[in-house]
Amino acid sequence: MITVALDYRPALFYGFGIGRYVKNLVPAMLRADPELRLKLYGVFLRNRAETLRSHQWPKTERATFHGAPLPARLIPWLGRFLPIGAETFTGPFDLFHDTDYALTPVRHAPRVVTLYDTAYLREGEWVSREQSAHMARIVHKQVAEGTRFITISEFAREELMEAFAIPEEKIDVTYLGVDEVFLKAPERRDPEALTRLKVRDPYVLHLGTLEPRKNLVRLVKAFAHLLEVAPEFQLVLAGRPGWGSERILEVVKALGIEESVRILGRVSEADAVQLVVNTSVMAYPSLYEGFGLPALEGMACGVPVLTSDSHALREICRDGALLVDPTDDQAMAEGLRHLALDRGAAFEIADRGARLARKFTWDLCAQRTLTAYRKTLEERE
Repeated sequence: MITVALDYRPALFYGFGIGRYVKNLVPAMLRADPELRLKLYGVFLRNRAETLRSHQWPKTERATFHGAPLPARLIPWLGRFLPIGAETFTGPFDLFHDTDYALTPVRHAPRVVTLYDTAYLREGEWVSREQSAHMARIVHKQVAEGTRFITISEFAREELMEAFAIPEEKIDVTYLGVDEVFLKAPERRDPEALTRLKVRDPYVLHLGTLEPRKNLVRLVKAFAHLLEVAPEFQLVLAGRPGWGSERILEVVKALGIEESVRILGRVSEADAVQLVVNTSVMAYPSLYEGFGLPALEGMACGVPVLTSDSHALREICRDGALLVDPTDDQAMAEGLRHLALDRGAAFEIADRGARLARKFTWDLCAQRTLTAYRKTLEERE
């Protein structure tokens, strides 16, 4: 039996991104290995009682939650002076799995670290200078203290090897999976959800954090061209506002298309599913992704997806989406118009995408993660 302590806090705090990764990985690993025991690490203070009460926990005695009502940042600081680490709260374990950009002190076990991409190294381009420095500092520490590393695409693997000099044999790729709610979404379409969200049909959807890396200024401009021939369309941007998001609204106003753009902010998982499954086109023209899960989730729902012909999105989406140069304004406008107005072509792309998306499963991600765990323990013997 292997006992793994895993930083579970992303599953408690984030509905998308890293949170979705942790939330789906845990039950999938428990299914894949009936002898696995997980200790879910969760030292934090903010909204603790409500967060723990409302969370949907794995229903098994092989996954137990361990933590304390303390500020998360306090533990690394105390660990510099006192023999305090993850073991203080979880008891002994065979290895620790870092799943977030946070370094938890570990005293007596190897650690596996999931690293997602290197976007934070692009200071001033996609993240603020302060955020870039903060995240890079954390990852450098994780690389220095990690025994083995996991990432989410071959593209991200190459980027991380180059940026942090990680040996090729020390980093494994575990593709992410599609959440079951998206695979079943076409059978559970609820048009009334759009009325509640004040979204009108037909619409183009972007799902994800509103930030420069997502290339939303170009998307807004491409959508303005679509309105010239199809004024009935609406652009829906769903996701929390990130650094630099105010620029998006400035462009919307400058183009005079406020009545055709709906900015929803953060949405629940249930609403996200309904937004995806009911959209005419899902647009995810990101300038940089380590994986690009929202694009894959759109494909899984059987909707036509427009995304970037570069970085990990090319690797993941392949011919299951319409790939365009994310830096070419005309190509993006033409691609958006093609999917919105040529429904025959859109259907063919959506059909290929749905079939491809089903090959990305959390069970496969879990099996590859468990293999990385075993390699870590074998190398230590």
